[in-house]
Amino acid sequence: MRPRDIALALLVVVLWGVNFVVIKVALRGVSQKPDRAQLAGMAVAAAGLCWIGAASGSSFPLAAFALNLCASACWAAGNLVSRSLSRQGPVNGLAFVVWASLIPPLPFFALAFCFEGSGAIASSLRAMDAISWLAVAYLAVGATIGGYGLWNRLLKSYPAAQVAPFTLLVPVVGLIAGTVALGERLTGAQLAGSALVATGLAVPVASARWKRRS
Repeated sequence: MRPRDIALALLVVVLWGVNFVVIKVALRGVSQKPDRAQLAGMAVAAAGLCWIGAASGSSFPLAAFALNLCASACWAAGNLVSRSLSRQGPVNGLAFVVWASLIPPLPFFALAFCFEGSGAIASSLRAMDAISWLAVAYLAVGATIGGYGLWNRLLKSYPAAQVAPFTLLVPVVGLIAGTVALGERLTGAQLAGSALVATGLAVPVASARWKRRS
């Protein structure tokens, strides 16, 4: 990947990584197969994520973990769909994200209405303060339209297997953002795991650049 595109990928990682802090503040108120270097990098990064998760593994329920796995599978499928669409002809990544973003609110509102009722929805909206609405604006404009718009642009230019590993840095950025914005403390396991994740991402990037030079 070109340095500019690597910078764009890292910008998306920051936009998505800060999501965790923004959400917490708001609540207060298959393509080309991966090569050996990519597999090795993903293995190292996965070990880092496991290390991070082990540090706080008892603080979340099993159901939440299962839902996260389902979300990851759906997100991976979405990457493949976005990548396949780019092969059919010129696709405006920003327009694609904007139109696609009109779909998720419908089932979410339907589920909220079924499980919570219209009264709970109305009271939740009335309880939102300025900070909550600013958080919604960031999640909608920054993380969703900006982040996914740039991400789809990268998927148009590179194989999904080459772009997707950058998302391994999202939890790392989330930990850093929590430390800076919320005063949360990082444990030794989280720091070590974050270092492994960064190393795992650097392995395929460095390998690809070394192959081009040689």
